[in-house]
Amino acid sequence: MLVQFFLRSLGTGHSLETVFDTLQMELASHTNITTSKIRMPHISKGIRSIWKNLRFAARQQRNGLFHITGDIHYVALALPCNRTVLTIHDCILLEKNRRSPFRYAFFWLFWYYWPIRRAGIVTAISEKTRQELLRLVGRSAEKVRVIPNAIHPAFTYQPRPFCEKQPTFLQIGTAPHKNVLRLIDALENCPGKLILVGPLSDTITKRLLLRPIAHEHYQNLNQEEIVSLYQRCDMVCFVSLYEGFGMPILEAQAVGRPVLASQITPLTNIGGSGACYVDPTNVTSIRKGIEQICQDETYRTNLIQAGRKNVANFSAEAVAAEYKALYRELCRQQ
Repeated sequence: MLVQFFLRSLGTGHSLETVFDTLQMELASHTNITTSKIRMPHISKGIRSIWKNLRFAARQQRNGLFHITGDIHYVALALPCNRTVLTIHDCILLEKNRRSPFRYAFFWLFWYYWPIRRAGIVTAISEKTRQELLRLVGRSAEKVRVIPNAIHPAFTYQPRPFCEKQPTFLQIGTAPHKNVLRLIDALENCPGKLILVGPLSDTITKRLLLRPIAHEHYQNLNQEEIVSLYQRCDMVCFVSLYEGFGMPILEAQAVGRPVLASQITPLTNIGGSGACYVDPTNVTSIRKGIEQICQDETYRTNLIQAGRKNVANFSAEAVAAEYKALYRELCRQQ
């Protein structure tokens, strides 16, 4: 069985690629499955680049199955429906464009409604995303099934003493919904260092200048460099306002770091009892969560232990088994 993974263009992030690299490695261990990657040549900015990607995708068709790994959902329109799996990570494009009726309608049609109707099988990475699709797209989304993301095997347990006097906080992602501004406010006057991974907007840069916070900034890191940052830090902060899954929570738990996370779905479902949950809209709540982790060693140790148990539920082997079942189902339908 040949499965071709369709990936978005380079220059649009690495999180999706990391997730499906994990899946591809696990599938490669099964002798009856062969995988390959097909990356879109253009970033999806405007109708012209989308049209070029559609034409490119249509020319890549070979025997076997096609799996669209996220973001470029519209590629399903160029592929045979009875051989296509589409994975949807979130509905952030609709959330961001609610105040622009034309853009909302465009993304609703080309990123969600038509691709969902077209693909033979559609998966969502969390029940939260599935429920959003049902609410936003309607009955067409009833076909959506939930298969979670898998933790990459590079994230392994690496214990280290917690630095209570000068802790290092790690924040993965800097998009507006990552809530970095409130995190910066909560860390004001904190005797530690904040590591930010992702491009910094002018707003974030100005806030960092206004707040006396020691910080480091990185972007375009490879997998090894990101793992190294998890190992360096004392705590991972993930107080997002919106998420479709929450991979940094699992990555932190796998490495053995306490996690501060938002009291929202799906983060509470993903993190289980291995995270300290706070109100992401309240700076005081975020600050109290940080202080509790920093000052209470017993609480911190319990979070780490619970996190290590929780991450076992998201193994590459288990997730790959679910996708293998879907691929076989598509093959039987043919």
